[in-house]
Amino acid sequence: MSPSYSETLDFMIAFFEDNNLSPYDTLGMNRTSLQNVLNKRLDAVISILRQVEETQLKATKKMLRFLFQGIEDTKPLILEKSTITKPIPKAENEALIYYRNAYFKQQAELIKLKHKFKDTIGKFKLVKKTFSSNIYSLKVSEQEYTELKNNVF
Repeated sequence: MSPSYSETLDFMIAFFEDNNLSPYDTLGMNRTSLQNVLNKRLDAVISILRQVEETQLKATKKMLRFLFQGIEDTKPLILEKSTITKPIPKAENEALIYYRNAYFKQQAELIKLKHKFKDTIGKFKLVKKTFSSNIYSLKVSEQEYTELKNNVF
């Protein structure tokens, strides 16, 4: 059953009274007025960017150009040969051996950690719930959990 014509009019009048509206008022901006407001704001942003470019960027560019005009390109920009010392090959080889050994040690630890992680992932079991989503549970003893925690962190 739908409301009668008079009930519908009562609902409309109640709506206007509850929201303090007049049927002759507009409810907001239409598309054209919103577009005009946005265009004005965009024009303001563009004018700000142009002003920043003229007052700051171009002035800075001129100052840098003026500073670099006095530098001659023929001057060498590298240090003198007397101040540069060549590394001793023996120390270089020792450093290379040290870093190589550290690299291989880290690689071995990474492989152990990968295997431990793979074993731990195998211990997860799916627990099916009736009224909520299914979850995975880690089935390990308290001692195994403590070992995992201490070895990883």
